[in-house]
Amino acid sequence: MDTYNSKYYEPLEQMMAIRHQYMSKILRDHSGQDIYEFFKNKKILDLGCGTGKFLNNYHGMGAECSGIDIENNFKIKNKINFKLINIEANKFLKNCKKKFDVIFLFEFLEHLKEQDKYQLFENLTKNLNKNAYIFISTLNKNLLSKYLAIDIAENLLKLLPKKTHDFNLFLSPSKLQSISQKYNLNLMDIEGMQYNPIFKSFKLSKFDLVNYFGTLKY
Repeated sequence: MDTYNSKYYEPLEQMMAIRHQYMSKILRDHSGQDIYEFFKNKKILDLGCGTGKFLNNYHGMGAECSGIDIENNFKIKNKINFKLINIEANKFLKNCKKKFDVIFLFEFLEHLKEQDKYQLFENLTKNLNKNAYIFISTLNKNLLSKYLAIDIAENLLKLLPKKTHDFNLFLSPSKLQSISQKYNLNLMDIEGMQYNPIFKSFKLSKFDLVNYFGTLKY
């Protein structure tokens, strides 16, 4: 994959604000705390963290942060205040002795084979504190999501490198629910997000047929 300065990382940068907005909404509604109160002194693990730029925001709120990514050729654009570990997620989790209060799985699950998804959730439950949250964003699995994420974004507009996505790995909310139940995780919320290509921004939406957020609680 190209380096961090590539145009291909722009869509991920554009998602940062909507991720924060979504988590703020969930935490306010379910914990009664604003996001700044909630993250203070929490232990966070970000799987597929890239450069760590998004995670660094929560370090600034007083959280203890760990970032994992299989890529090792990123050019770090901003100074970060924690260590990024270059390792495959399941390998890290199998050997991790630490427990976390929050896990980020943003734009991550759609890159794992089905058996690896199950293995991931099995490993995650061994590394979660009681009442931990898992925040997810991923791609639904249907013909519309294939058309927009692969045919349009990759092949036509070239917003992403070709073969970034494999439709067979996309994850429907019903499948997420099934995996979650197997490992005693409560799927609290599903909410769609829509992209505005003119303003290059995302918004929360009831339309979840393409990109969607999910929240799990342990």
